[in-house]
Amino acid sequence: MPSVIVSSLAAAADAHARCKPGYVISILDSDDAVPEPFRQLPKERHLRLDPAACEKDIAASILEFAKNWTTSDENILIHCHRGVARSMAIAYVLLCARNAGECEEKIAARLRAAAPHADPNLRLVSEADRLLERDDRMVGAILDLCPCCSTVCAPVVTLPAAP
Repeated sequence: MPSVIVSSLAAAADAHARCKPGYVISILDSDDAVPEPFRQLPKERHLRLDPAACEKDIAASILEFAKNWTTSDENILIHCHRGVARSMAIAYVLLCARNAGECEEKIAARLRAAAPHADPNLRLVSEADRLLERDDRMVGAILDLCPCCSTVCAPVVTLPAAP
């Protein structure tokens, strides 16, 4: 079964070597260098997002990129600078997209259980909620989570893509 792997930028190359994902989503500032292992990936396997972009555009890009992953048996690696907010929001969005019939609260609970430090970016979740036509259930599930544990840089987290 494929997994969603979330890491910080500092741990991304190591997570890639260890988990061998077929897909990668990088959230990098425009002046950040792409980590070495991702430079050779074809565009259909590596999505680079600028955190300064509008959440609406980011959510649409994620869902478009993820269409191939949601039917694949390959892992996907998501990384941002700290591995706490944007990358965790993307992980949640991907899990909701892949598991369309599953309760959003159960998906959010799986995220929290695997990553107590997760603090998903609510604006990004909200845009994806709208695009996936989840009627604010994704947002509600994130808002209902217990508070996250604070962290400066998160560990690498692996979540099964399905329950």
